[in-house]
Amino acid sequence: MTATPPIEATLRILLNSVPYLIGCAVVRQPAGPDAVAAEVGRNPWLFDRRLTTLQLPDDTLPANRAVALDWPVPYQAEWVGVPPRLLISRLVFDGRTIGVLLGTLMTREQLSAQTREALGLSCELIASAMAMYAGSASPAAAAAVSRTDPVATPAPMPAGSGGSTDQSPAAAIAANIDSIAAEIANAVAAVDDARAMGRILRDAMNEVSEASAFSVALFHADRPEVAYRYKVVGVDAGSSELGKQPVDDSPSCFAVRNADGWHTFDRAVTVVGERRRVGVLQMPLTDRGAAFGVVTLQTFREGGFGRRELDLIKSIVGATASGFARARESGRFQPSASAAVEPVAERVAERVPEGPAAAPAAPVSETTDDVLADLLAQCASAGSATAFIVGVDPAAGLLRGDRVSASAEARGVDRLLGISEGRFAISADDRYNAIARACREARVVNAPTVHELVQPAHDANEAILIERLTGGGRSVIFPIVVDGDVVGALIAGPCAAELEASGVERLGALVEGACRRLAAAWRAATLGDATGVEVPADARRSTHSEHVA
Repeated sequence: MTATPPIEATLRILLNSVPYLIGCAVVRQPAGPDAVAAEVGRNPWLFDRRLTTLQLPDDTLPANRAVALDWPVPYQAEWVGVPPRLLISRLVFDGRTIGVLLGTLMTREQLSAQTREALGLSCELIASAMAMYAGSASPAAAAAVSRTDPVATPAPMPAGSGGSTDQSPAAAIAANIDSIAAEIANAVAAVDDARAMGRILRDAMNEVSEASAFSVALFHADRPEVAYRYKVVGVDAGSSELGKQPVDDSPSCFAVRNADGWHTFDRAVTVVGERRRVGVLQMPLTDRGAAFGVVTLQTFREGGFGRRELDLIKSIVGATASGFARARESGRFQPSASAAVEPVAERVAERVPEGPAAAPAAPVSETTDDVLADLLAQCASAGSATAFIVGVDPAAGLLRGDRVSASAEARGVDRLLGISEGRFAISADDRYNAIARACREARVVNAPTVHELVQPAHDANEAILIERLTGGGRSVIFPIVVDGDVVGALIAGPCAAELEASGVERLGALVEGACRRLAAAWRAATLGDATGVEVPADARRSTHSEHVA
């Protein structure tokens, strides 16, 4: 039987020992990509980024002592009776803050001396358990400590491993960084195009840093300009708008002209109507002493990137430099048609043995409207007469209605929701909307009720009206992914009967074909008849915004 982790076990004991305590969670300090170490019970405070990303100075709260605050309850939580109080404690081990305890206390009375004593003891146990977890001997845990805890001491080598048991902390950290860089280098060596290498580097940066925007620029071999740029932004509105604001990553940028490992600086930008400070990190890609590209990371985190984090990022970027240099010399910025398109077409042909044929490659004259209208017509031929499409509006962080199918039921749904007029809009980061979840996670999602599709833009009464109109509320949501970016979603439904597995596969094949046609159409709209050139993400989005809301 798998043992309960020590932090979670201590939280459960605390929950059973303290009256009126209905939930507890532990947030690491500093908060990284996996900020929440453990949670038990009801924790509305985890929806509040002010609490999950805060950096507590040592004199803010007493060490391992809980304090009850009248903190406003987040809007996502619904409570009956007395509003809960926030129980917060700074978790300290060996003189350093390693986490924060957040609790939900359903009482307005003062805490008794026995309760405070139990809370203090529990905080000390949780702090020691977190320190033990941070000092794990596994390379993954050691790498996580190296990027989130600048003063953590790595665990010694196990006995009998053949190495010295009194290895210095610096040597242990360097060994862990080298092992991570070696894994990245092996992954890059297995691919031969710059876009695939960019995705490998993107995944690595998501694990070791809190970058809100990330890009790789490869320079032209003969001209002083960028030949290829791979750009990634976050799903929230602030990161999306940050990615649109240009950063100098040309061959004449300071990081390339005065490269000394890396170059960091701060800049002030306006995102979502708010003036915010952004930390920027640029690392040049070098081959035989000459810079041929630059990697740029941006973060909203106060203080920017730490020294230990910089060392890890530098090693990972260095491990990918030879692969990017090889792709630049061969001109392989994108996967070849024979390696990427043909196998997909073969799989679609196997999955769709009858019915509508897989969509052919898009001609230059094909537009976004043609592709999306044809997709809805193909869905109707495949048995899904009620369907509609939403598009991603990255500037506003919303999913907006775009168009509906030609059936009478779909037109009735359109009159109630205003899909084709663009009045139907939901937040892209909504936790409870099924469409937002499908686009955020880039996967097919089943929705048994209409309310999961329309909340919070429309209430349950309107959802019931739509279910009566269509005879049921079952839907399947297919994200529309073009060149690795989710640009919208096809919602097959609502309808009375649940879509069978074969029907889901057929519609998925149709959506895949539409994605390929959209990629070709946007590329043609951007480049005309030019070939062998990578279209930057911002250029594709500008072409997409001309046709899809």
